[in-house]
Amino acid sequence: MVAELKGLQEAADTTSKRLVRAGKLTGGLADEGVRWTATVAELEVARVCLIGDVFLSAAFIAYCGPFTAAYRKEVVDMWVEECNIKQIPASESFSLVRVMGEPVEIREWQIWGLPVDDYSTENGILATRGKRWPLAIDPQGQANKWMRNMEQKNSVKTVKGNDPTILRTLENAIRLGTPVTPWASSNPNLNPDPNPNPNRHPKGP
Repeated sequence: MVAELKGLQEAADTTSKRLVRAGKLTGGLADEGVRWTATVAELEVARVCLIGDVFLSAAFIAYCGPFTAAYRKEVVDMWVEECNIKQIPASESFSLVRVMGEPVEIREWQIWGLPVDDYSTENGILATRGKRWPLAIDPQGQANKWMRNMEQKNSVKTVKGNDPTILRTLENAIRLGTPVTPWASSNPNLNPDPNPNPNRHPKGP
């Protein structure tokens, strides 16, 4: 009788603990349900605005590279207003980082030295998504550091403007498809060919 009572008590304790854990799990799933519902609503809005957002992203990448952060915002606000006038669905608070950025990739960029502000992240997207070669005005060397760290896995080569082997390095990079980053030179007057040699380009008969 005592053993049976003890067994019933243990079963009751086990059931009680299971009920507590089940309650916690149900509460957690309820919170997740709220989050999932909000996510579905956001994705539905993003789906509707996809055409306009991609259009604005393409225009941003094509034209906004040289502009300051303030002027970029002014231009984007003007574009969004024109989209509304022409009934092109687009996000009212358009963000290039949100539309074209990948959070994991952006985090890697920041680890490699890219500043964490939105303007720098936009510049990173412009440099990696654009079809044209980006020109980086980089007085603090942040972009150079970021590019060198990012391309380390691809055997990036760093060259100086007064390096006598710069042409050979560039030729090898073009032939092998490896990246090359410049290193700032203190000499602003550089020859087009830093190692001119008339014998390298013989004249025809």
